[in-house]
Amino acid sequence: MVTRIIAGAARGTQLAVPSCGTRPTQDRVREAIFSALQSRGATEDAYVLDLFAGSGAYGFESLSRGALSLDLVDRAQSAAAAIRKNQAASAVFAEAKLYVQSALAFLASRWKGTDPNPQWELVFIDPPYIMKNSEILEILTQLLPLCDPDAWIVVERSARDEAPDWNEDDWEEDTRKIYGESAVYFLRPAIGAV
Repeated sequence: MVTRIIAGAARGTQLAVPSCGTRPTQDRVREAIFSALQSRGATEDAYVLDLFAGSGAYGFESLSRGALSLDLVDRAQSAAAAIRKNQAASAVFAEAKLYVQSALAFLASRWKGTDPNPQWELVFIDPPYIMKNSEILEILTQLLPLCDPDAWIVVERSARDEAPDWNEDDWEEDTRKIYGESAVYFLRPAIGAV
């Protein structure tokens, strides 16, 4: 499967995908997600975080569509190699930062203030489908105080799995979409949670 940037300044740029261990989101699903995000004004001038980045397709698509900054996080060396190759494919991607570590370790480093970052306004969480909902909720708990109060969080899961039980004190589910095998959740921080 060929993965490409769908729209924006880097439109048509072909992306390398990791040799193993990832499940690239189909271009048509990514296009639908970004159409929904752009209609909400969520990509322009946004500070973006792509957890479980894989090829970095979500993050690089964000930069192509006008995001201001991008942090990419994946602990797999094969993913890091693909991301570095993709970063070199377009000048639009040059300022993206790659962190080769687990999502929880990365978020913990932000709590300690070792590398201060603006609060993220758009976050993609696309972990392996085998990851338990409880692990995703733990990541969301660590992420919440690091997000902008008006942030958009996009979580991709298997459509076959039960929907996570979001902590309603922390998160509001704005929209839920099913695209074939993928269930995509659009979350916002609950009022007063950040």
